[in-house]
This record gives sequence, C-alpha cells and structure tokens, in this order.
Amino acid sequence: MEIENLDLAIVGAGWHGLGMAKTYSEAYPEARIAIFDSGKSVGGVWAKERLYPGLKTNNLVGSYEFGDFPMALDRFGLQRGQHIPGAVVHEYLRQFAEEFNLTSRLIFNTKVVSAELLEDGEWGLQVSDVNNESSGTIKIRTKKLVVATGLTSKPNIPTFPGRAEYQGNVFHSIHLRDRAKDIEAAKEVVVLGANKSAWDTCYSAAVSGAHVNMVVRPGGGGPSWVWPVTFSPFQLSIQQIATTRLWTLFEPTIWNGEASGFSWARYLLHSTSLGRKFVSMFWKALDKIVHRANGYDNHPELQKLKPWSTTFWMGNSLGIHNYQQNWFDLVRKGRIHIHVADVTSLSGKGVHLSNGAVVNADTFVCCTGWEVLPPIKFIPETLTDELGLPSSAIQPSEVQVQHARAQILEAAPSLRAGPRKVLPKSAAAPIRVHEHKNGAESTRSNYQLYRFLVPSSAKFFKHRNIAFIGSHLALNAITVAQAQALWITAFFNDKVESLRHSNIDHADVEYETILHTEYARLRHPGAGSGAGERCPDLVFDGLLYTDSLLRDLGLEAHRKKSWWKELVQRYLPGDYRGLVAEWKRKNIIH
Repeated sequence: MEIENLDLAIVGAGWHGLGMAKTYSEAYPEARIAIFDSGKSVGGVWAKERLYPGLKTNNLVGSYEFGDFPMALDRFGLQRGQHIPGAVVHEYLRQFAEEFNLTSRLIFNTKVVSAELLEDGEWGLQVSDVNNESSGTIKIRTKKLVVATGLTSKPNIPTFPGRAEYQGNVFHSIHLRDRAKDIEAAKEVVVLGANKSAWDTCYSAAVSGAHVNMVVRPGGGGPSWVWPVTFSPFQLSIQQIATTRLWTLFEPTIWNGEASGFSWARYLLHSTSLGRKFVSMFWKALDKIVHRANGYDNHPELQKLKPWSTTFWMGNSLGIHNYQQNWFDLVRKGRIHIHVADVTSLSGKGVHLSNGAVVNADTFVCCTGWEVLPPIKFIPETLTDELGLPSSAIQPSEVQVQHARAQILEAAPSLRAGPRKVLPKSAAAPIRVHEHKNGAESTRSNYQLYRFLVPSSAKFFKHRNIAFIGSHLALNAITVAQAQALWITAFFNDKVESLRHSNIDHADVEYETILHTEYARLRHPGAGSGAGERCPDLVFDGLLYTDSLLRDLGLEAHRKKSWWKELVQRYLPGDYRGLVAEWKRKNIIH
C-alpha cells in the first residue's frame, strides 16, 4: 500500500461511502481521497460476496439511485416498476465508481483497525490486510475521516446454552450467500427474527422444500410491516406516499419551521383537536391497507404475524411483498409456522423455546440484526465519549433532556403516550422486555451526533475532522445520503454559514443535538418496531430531515416547479441532480 498521507479517508464502500467520495472529489478535485473496505467489492450490503439468492430492493426502479447517475433501464436490463435485483444494485455501484473516477481510490480487503487523534488534529489510521492479519498494520495519516460503515457491518450474533452440542448448521443472515446451499438442502429450518432478512430466509427455505419455524421474540418490536407493492386505485406505494410532501404533513415532527412553506397546514393537523382526528384517520387507514392485504385475521397462524403496534410508530424494519409466490400462502399451507417466543437453548438438532416447544432444525439462521457501534477502535479510548457514540459514558444533562422532550411534545403531542404493544394471545412471556417509556431512561445506547452526522463536542467542532455518514435508517435512503455527503463536505471546509467558526453558538449546537436525539427516540421506539432508541429511524420524516440539511447549506429544499407539484409529486433522487454543482456556484468554488 503506497498511500501514506490523505486529505480524506472514507471507511466503507457502500452507498454512503461512494456518495461521500463522489461529492467531496467533485467539490475539491485535488483532494487526496481513499476508500477502505474490508470486503472484496463495492456495495457494502450489496457487495457481490454478500448477495444471496432472491435478494431484491424494497424500492422500485427510479427511487434507488444517485441523482447524478440514473439507473437507466436499458443499461441495467430493468423494467419500469421493477424491484431491483441485488446483482443489479452491485453492478450499478461498480459502474458508479468507474463513472466518477473512484475505482483507483478503492482499497478492498483492508480493515481500518483503529483511528488515533493526533496532536495536530489529524488522524493516524492503523489498517490491516483482512487476508493476512498476521502481517501487522500500516499507519496512514489523514486530515479528515468519514466513517461510512453504516449499521450493517458487524452482525449481532446471540449465544445460546447448548450451542456446542447442537449438530445442525448455525449462522447469521450476513452469511446467507455463502450458506445458500445449506438452506436449499435443509429439511427443517428455524429462523430467529422477524425483520426483512428473516422473511426472505423463511421464503427461500420454504420454496426450496423445507419446513420452517419462524421465531419472533416477544420482547422485541414484533413482525415487520410487510406492505403490498402497490395499493389503492391510484397504485400508490408506501415509499411513494412517505416521500410526497402532502402525506408528510401527517407526520408529527420537529422539522416544521416556517421554511417548510406548509407550516400552517401542519399546525392545523397537529395542534387542533379536529386536525388530530384527521391525522389519526390517516394512520388507521394505512393500518387497514396492510391488514387486509395480508389477511392476518383469516388464519390463526397469520394472526401471530399481525404487527404489534400501528403504522404510526412503524420504523424501517418494514418490508415489501416482492416475492414471486405469496409469502402468506406458505403459512396457510403449513410450510411456515410462527412461534412468538424466545430461544432458550439448543441441543442435538433441537431448538428449545420459552413456550415449551422443542422444534427440530438441521439449520438455524439468526436474523438478529447488527451492532450499531462502528467497527473501529478510537484512540485514546476517552474519545468514545466525545464522539457521541452509543457506548459513551457521558450522558446529556437531565434538565436539557426534559426541556427537549417538552419542546418535542408541544410540537408533536401525539408522541406523548408512546406505542401500545399488543402481542398475540399465544405469545410466551418475554424473557427480557424492552418497553417504551415516556420518561428519560437511565441508560442510553444511541448515537448523539449533531444533525445525525458529526460529534457535537467543542473539540471536534474546532477540528472538523470526523463525520459518521449513514448511521441512521431512512426510507428515502439515497436522497438522504446525497444531502448528508454534501453537508459533511461543507462542514469540513467551514462553509455551513450558521456553523462558521466566527458565528457558532456552541450551546445551541449541544442543545439541538439533544433535541434531535430525543426526537428520534420518541418517534420510533423499539416497542413500536422502530430503531430510534439506537439510531435515527426516518420514515415519513426523511424528506423533512433532507430539507433541514439543504437549508443549512443555503440551498432550495423545495425543488418542484410549482406549489401544486411540490405538494403532490413524489420526491426522487433525481430531483437533486446537480446538487454539488449548485452548492459550488453558491460558494464560488472553481
């Protein structure tokens, strides 16, 4: 490895890492940039080595692409209205890297082991070859560091008593590609989890001929909301309505300032009794769409898959029914059975559940999510507290937390009660219960970053040398990624007007960080199937968050040609085409 001194090091070559590299290099073409990834190819979760059979996007063609590089139908062999196969997403990202001259900056099979903050404010990175870790590490200096590993880089793998005695296959969903033959050959499969990868795994096993037991933890958020591809006579989709400004008016949010242009409508909907009735009717109508489409009440086994809360609290654990066969018919035919219980132990080829059942399994797949911490050791260790990472021992002021919550609940009173979690009658008592509480909790394990991007501590606002892009969940993922990359680029170079060294009010920075963090926790708590207690979880508020980033940069957030189109037309990544060039013109960067 010949690179020793960089202007910008990016860790992660998925959507966020590639978008960050493209944005920064377009703004500052002379910058020395490298993108490190421990995988063998671009893509992150869409890397070639992580694609499993049947993997498709929840998004349709046109909504999962960078604005400056459309996913042309002919070029990628797609059809309009199609869910994008995983192999196509990977190929698209590979071509994106080529198109914007990023290929030479990609360094694969390389793990960033640690990042040390040096006295001059730069970072000293220790990197190693994942295929030859015994060869030691190489040190690289970089002025700026962007962690783009997202939330799907390190699997959360539970441990169970009796694991050593269990004679079947056990693996995490991250290994679905490598273990696809085990799924195909299995006769009895247990899938732990109820997120999208769990639904995909159950489907693959069942259509391959296996009998599947899906185990849903009673202490978790419950089964994902699985949406029909389209609904209503207008052929709407959940992604479409969540990224159309009209429907975002029904979202209780703190991003509702005068700059939104429709603050009067939001006030009527959320601050008057009649308006709140309309808001309630809207979310109940969404509930009914999914309930009717999936027929939860028409079969006793399907009743166990009925979401435990309402769409109002729904986070990004939702899925789209993009399967060739009807997933729910596999349950009706007895190919998939549902258990709402915890796994207590393993033995032989048995999986023991807290409801007393012992189910046979020659393959046991843990679809148990991911660890939220970035896979990098920061040096000195005290940096973890100053960086605002989930493991931070420093807690925000209780007075400020309560003040922030009061402000949030005044703007969005419907968040006050929290979700009502209703489990099926057959559910076993949870071994560990994680319930939403309206009061401040003593232990916090979520990111605490300004604008969900950068540490709010005075030290790092002075250095402006690190950011965490993609440490969130968002339904409009690529739109958010584009805005975040540009915001970070501007912040690193002191070009966010309100945050210039000469203008900054650091007390406001600290408070806004607490405000937005608490909003994320209240809006999508775990009891409602959200991830807001671990990271920002943006659904109907993703467009509004994007607006706030663009306003920080002095750019137009409302990008349609008329107020009517602004209200009723869906926002897609293409609406932000040329965003970096627009920002450069505004800041006279040549």
